[in-house]
Amino acid sequence: MTSTNEVELSVERIRGPPTIDFDDITCLICTNIVWKPVACQTCETPFCSTCIIKWLSRSEDACPMRCDKFIQRSCPRFILNKLSKLQITCIYQMNGCKEVITYEALEKHETQCGYQPQQCSGCQSVISKNDLQEHETVCPLIVFTCVDCKIIYKRGDASVCHTDIICLRKQLQELRNESQGEIRRRNQELEQSQQNKQQLGELRELLNEQVTSLMTCGILANNVDVAIKRTQIKSTVEIKTLDPTRIVFDRRSHAILTERLLCSKCQTIFWNPVSCATCGKVLCKTCCPRGNTLSRMMRSFFHARSKSSNSNDCRRFEETSAPSSIMDALTALQVRCAYAPNGCEVISSYGDLEQHEIQCEFENIPCQLCRLPTSNRKNAKKHTLQECFQYMQNKNPSQIQQQFMILLNTIHDAQTDISRIQSNIDRAITRIDELDSTCVKKPTTAHT
Repeated sequence: MTSTNEVELSVERIRGPPTIDFDDITCLICTNIVWKPVACQTCETPFCSTCIIKWLSRSEDACPMRCDKFIQRSCPRFILNKLSKLQITCIYQMNGCKEVITYEALEKHETQCGYQPQQCSGCQSVISKNDLQEHETVCPLIVFTCVDCKIIYKRGDASVCHTDIICLRKQLQELRNESQGEIRRRNQELEQSQQNKQQLGELRELLNEQVTSLMTCGILANNVDVAIKRTQIKSTVEIKTLDPTRIVFDRRSHAILTERLLCSKCQTIFWNPVSCATCGKVLCKTCCPRGNTLSRMMRSFFHARSKSSNSNDCRRFEETSAPSSIMDALTALQVRCAYAPNGCEVISSYGDLEQHEIQCEFENIPCQLCRLPTSNRKNAKKHTLQECFQYMQNKNPSQIQQQFMILLNTIHDAQTDISRIQSNIDRAITRIDELDSTCVKKPTTAHT
């Protein structure tokens, strides 16, 4: 049985009040009590909302009371007052519901009524809502799915189709299938890795043959020669300039790298750029005008007398931060390491370049004698001749190495003595000059 929304509200379900006149609250289309009523704006006749919708779909907006055109409006107040006084039986009265409800509360009650019919998911029997849960706890046709073995079975067949032994066997079979699939995958991966290893070995042999051939022809040097060819190179921070040839060009770099990123003095890309607060000119920090007070005064004087001075020049460069547009463009640049000639292949962004070059291993140069890496960085330990020969002696303790060490120690001791004697001589000369200035009298001027 469906709800009142679907079968409308018949007069037989009305239980009061006894003096009510049904003519005013009857739908002229279905001849039942109006349900969710609306009215015609012209004649104010009430209709069920579902009835008038069906009517208008067939009659092209014509009112059932033969008005020119049906224009919907809310139902008149006196009709709503009559409907609110109705006492109505529940539509599920035949299923056992004995409730008598007001017109306004009828729809809500029917959606929650415990006597509304519902269908069992197992046996498909129609049972009232109050009894459905209890019925489904014992219905033999309710279908279950085991969370462990994934077997689908009915409650009545559980003793045959889903016992503990069947469940365990099913799980064991699933595990066996999964393990066999995993073994097959692992075997395929192993075969693939063996093939890759074989191909890698073949490529390595081919590469070795090509390298040997190039070395034989003198086109390629060996590793020792390459290491010896490393040269002493200063970092970007030390030289304080960034050559445009170090920029790695791509679409973005071509679009960004313009003359506005080049310093007008050194003609290189800005490094630590600053701007003049007066004229807005941007220069590298090292290219900014520097000097004492006298030089600034002279520069200001000649600037005032100059007839053809540049409009962007100013008498005093007042340093301030570079424009954000310049800094954003510089940050987008990709730059080769300063030690690229020594073999570094790293390409850093403009902002990360300084940090990379501080740690770059290609700054190190092998010592010509012992081949140990040496560095000229400020915090790096200096590589002395003594350490050099000591390392060579430890590596090859031959007689000639020992003799070199003895000679080197002797030279070092002699240099120490010479430095000490030179220091004593310098102090003595200083003392003599002091005594000479004290003892020698200055000539006196004649009295007038």
